[in-house]
Amino acid sequence: MLKMFMKQGLSALTMILAMIAGGVITRLAIPSDNVTDSDSTPYANVQQQESTPSPSASETIPPYTPLPSLTPSQTLKPPPTFEPPTLTPQPSLTPTLTLTPTIQLDVSVPGLNGAETPTPSTTPGCVPREDWTLTYTVKRDDALALIAEQYNTYVDELVKANCLKDKNLIVIGQVLRVPGTAQPVQAYDCKAWEVLTPFNGTVTVAGDGLITFNWRGPDAPKYLIRIYRPDGTVFERLVELRENEQIQASEDLRPGGTYTWYVYPLDNNFVQIPCHEGGPWQFTKEAAGGA
Repeated sequence: MLKMFMKQGLSALTMILAMIAGGVITRLAIPSDNVTDSDSTPYANVQQQESTPSPSASETIPPYTPLPSLTPSQTLKPPPTFEPPTLTPQPSLTPTLTLTPTIQLDVSVPGLNGAETPTPSTTPGCVPREDWTLTYTVKRDDALALIAEQYNTYVDELVKANCLKDKNLIVIGQVLRVPGTAQPVQAYDCKAWEVLTPFNGTVTVAGDGLITFNWRGPDAPKYLIRIYRPDGTVFERLVELRENEQIQASEDLRPGGTYTWYVYPLDNNFVQIPCHEGGPWQFTKEAAGGA
């Protein structure tokens, strides 16, 4: 069986080869229409056809499509540079606290200097009262209410007479027109001083705890207690409208030894009234904390 298939295959191959050979020979034998009398032999025409074959009328030549160029037609530009936008800081949600400055009370006798405040502006077009020839110079912690009371007038009258824009704003050294023909004289009763506690010369004051200072003397709006420590440093305390004060020994009077103290009567301007101070008085105490 195998041999029979092989013989059939060989026969078919032989037939195909014979057909191809016959077609080639037939093509070579076809005379060319372009042959002229000047041609020497028909064979030369056959060679010319073989060297420059022309397509038959039935053959279709596909159109020529050029390959795309590998060279880019456009020059690539560098990518743009992006800069981040500038951030605008947002306002803080937490308000900033503006601390109100406190007045440091540094008492000094005789007389005290006040803290300066902005100079107030006067009312435009206002003319001060010329019939008020008496003047008053503002001192520390003065107020128009105190000045009006001292010169037996009203705050509004002082504001109008001095063309003040703000009745709550006056400055140290400012000269105000006030009513009257002479400065009022305040009479003070200069009573004799009497110390109650700690009494003069005591040596039984404890080193810790509160020390009560109690005295009697001239009536004054304010009193200044001035205490000299054994090392020479000074402690001061201002009290108003009373003749006693308690001081913490373990904090303000810590050293052990002998202390000397005075009491100064002051007016509302922190100026000593026309009465002498009380003292000197002395007491001795132990050191705070047993030191």
